Order: sequence, then structure tokens, then C-alpha cells
Amino acid sequence: MANKKKPKRRIRLSILLIPVLVIVLIVGVLFLFNGKSTSKDGKAYIKKQEALKVSEITKTLKQKRKDDRKAAIDAGMISVFDLLEDYVFYGDSRVVGYDVYNYLEPGRVFAAAGHTYLNVEEWDQQLKDYNPSTIIISYGVNDMGLGLDDIEGGYDGLAKEKIQHILSIVPDAKIYVCTIIPCTQVALERSPNWGNYNRFNEKLKIACDAFEQCTLVETASLGNGGNAPIYAEDGIHFLSSFYPTWLQRIVDAMD
Repeated sequence: MANKKKPKRRIRLSILLIPVLVIVLIVGVLFLFNGKSTSKDGKAYIKKQEALKVSEITKTLKQKRKDDRKAAIDAGMISVFDLLEDYVFYGDSRVVGYDVYNYLEPGRVFAAAGHTYLNVEEWDQQLKDYNPSTIIISYGVNDMGLGLDDIEGGYDGLAKEKIQHILSIVPDAKIYVCTIIPCTQVALERSPNWGNYNRFNEKLKIACDAFEQCTLVETASLGNGGNAPIYAEDGIHFLSSFYPTWLQRIVDAMD
């Protein structure tokens, strides 16, 4: 009789084990999927942290180079002009000052009185001859005076067109575009259009953002709204003493 009862106990035991096995199976599946998800999230997190580390290291190194350069200049070991190599500088009569005051090599100063972005092509042969790796551009006073933001495509369209033209000749060059330094109030009384520098600078930012190798250099603040002690009597052009400060701001923006 005892032997006849054993199958029933086995049946009951099997019935009790089925829910347990189902629970174990469900937990196992959930653990498997959660483990994969956690693993993916973990890898993504690690990659993100590595990217942040590289970015932070790059930023730190750039700042160190700037600090080292400034320290060397302050100590009189080098001049800011010694830091500029393999370059050309496009611009108007303000930029001509780099030549007039003997700060930069005359041939590398692609500038003349009255020039705007419309004159870029006039320097094509010299650009080909020098084939520079660094291009600096600083137009603006005449561009505002002529209302070049009112032409078809706007001032940003004009600047983009000329930057693209330069890159068609020197495709590997890095371009640094200076924001327009304002004129003094005395100068604005002669030409109110010169007061539009903020709007024109916003257009220059749009133009620069269209090119990976183009950097907008914030130089407008050096004029302190036209109140800085950097101006010649006409309120437009700059004193000789200002040019090293101006170039330092440009060099600081370089990699």
C-alpha cells in the first residue's frame, strides 16, 4: 500500500516545483536583459567620460600654451609678432597700420584704404605665391559705410562667398575673422552707419559658423564701445601702441 502512495507524492512535488521553475526562468531572463542593458549603458558612460577627458585635456593644453606665450612676452623673451608665422592679413586702412608701423612684413599685409570684402580677389596672386596656412581677416568700417548688409544675400552671404573663395585657393588654411572694433562717438557723428557694428558682427558669426576651419575672433570689445584709449584723432584708426594688443587677441584665438 505504501508503494502505491509514492507516485502521488511525486506528482504533488512536481506540481509544486513548476511555479518555482517558472519564477527562476523569469528572473533569469530579466537578469540577462538587464545585464545587457547595464553593460551597454556602462560602455556608453565610459566612452562619454573618455571623450570628456580628452576634451578637458585639450582645453587645458591650449590654455597652458596661451599662458606660456603670455609669460614669455611679459618677460620680454619674445614679441607677440614672433608668434605669427606663415600668414597673410586681409583688411582695410586699419590693418595697413601693421605695415605703416613696421609690425608685420609688408608683403603679407593684404590691405588698403577703402577696402572691404569686395576686394578679396585683388590679392589672389599674392595668396597663391605665399600659400599661407593662416589667414587673418579684418574688414568692417567701409563695409558698414557702404551698407553692404543691404545687398542681396546680406553681409553674411558676402563674407561666406569671399571666405569660400580664399579656401578654393588655400583649402587647408585656417581662417581667423576679427569682429569689427567700433569707432568713437565723434566718428559716428560723421557717419552714423559706423554704429552698426553689432549687427555686422552677428553676420560675421553666421559666415564663420559655415566653415569648420574658420574662427571668429572677438576683437570688438577691445574698443570698449568706442571709449578705449586706442584711437587716433579721427576716431576710426588706431594708435601704434594698440597693434600689439590687437594681435595678441588674435594669436590667443589660434590653436
